Amino acid sequence: MSAYVQEAIQVSGVNRTELIAVCAFLIRTKRATGQHDAIKQLASGKYNAKDLTEEMVRSFQLEVEEEVVEEE
Repeated sequence: MSAYVQEAIQVSGVNRTELIAVCAFLIRTKRATGQHDAIKQLASGKYNAKDLTEEMVRSFQLEVEEEVVEEE
């Protein structure tokens, strides 16, 4: 693993497993132009793991409408 990727992991707080998902999320949300840009942003300290993880979870959540049953 390159020192640049290792620095991104240490600075941002993501682990090796989450790194791929975080990079994909940054690219999908148009915050990064590619993998290199995403890793560069993580290494610069622009994002932290906790905030990105929370944002990723919220992006996949759907609002479920509850069915209301009226009794007569």
